[in-house]
Amino acid sequence: MLIVPDRPYFASAERQEPLPFRVRIARGPKDLQHAVEIRSSAYARHLPHVGEALRTAEAEDYRSDVLLLIAERKFDRRPIGTLRLEPNFSGPLRIERETTLPLPQRNGRLVETTRLGVENGSSGTLVMVALVKAAFEICRACDVDYAIAVGRRSMAEMFRSLCFDALEGPVRISYAKNSPLWIFAIPILAWEARLRERNHFYFDFMARTEHPDIAIDYDVVFEAFGQP
Repeated sequence: MLIVPDRPYFASAERQEPLPFRVRIARGPKDLQHAVEIRSSAYARHLPHVGEALRTAEAEDYRSDVLLLIAERKFDRRPIGTLRLEPNFSGPLRIERETTLPLPQRNGRLVETTRLGVENGSSGTLVMVALVKAAFEICRACDVDYAIAVGRRSMAEMFRSLCFDALEGPVRISYAKNSPLWIFAIPILAWEARLRERNHFYFDFMARTEHPDIAIDYDVVFEAFGQP
């Protein structure tokens, strides 16, 4: 039976808009291979040595408590984006093995968003925001306290634009080939309010607009993350 949680926004939906792509949970080896190809290509544009290392799937991709999102174009089903969600519900996050998070995050239910990758091109930002929206809705449905993200210095502006707080950096991360990265966090319950208060242009996309093409199977979500 498909489980559909309540709408995770306080703002009322004012419109419903289609996207030129779909966002869903990856299933099976073919989807995983597509995700690997996207992330490897995306990382290679900025960190060639990391992109080379990501040409094969990682151990985290096979964990039963990890979710892998994929975006694919409608007209030809070409994969154009991916994002991985790793929880700390049964053990520490990978980033927690590299450094000590501040106390509020240390004691919370966390999801680390990892291996974000989008196809290069004009639609990349829209794909990225749709993947983030899907991740947010999953986190709300699973009572996550904070989303954690790790990125290079040049990505700081993107995370700030999404209202994340900078926690620490630079930290040399072993699973990024010892690249110096920064750590960011966002309190899930405060995210929508932050977007609204700042009159953020993502608020309309995230909260006021329904996107049927962000199609999350919550039976799969709760099987991986557990029923809140």
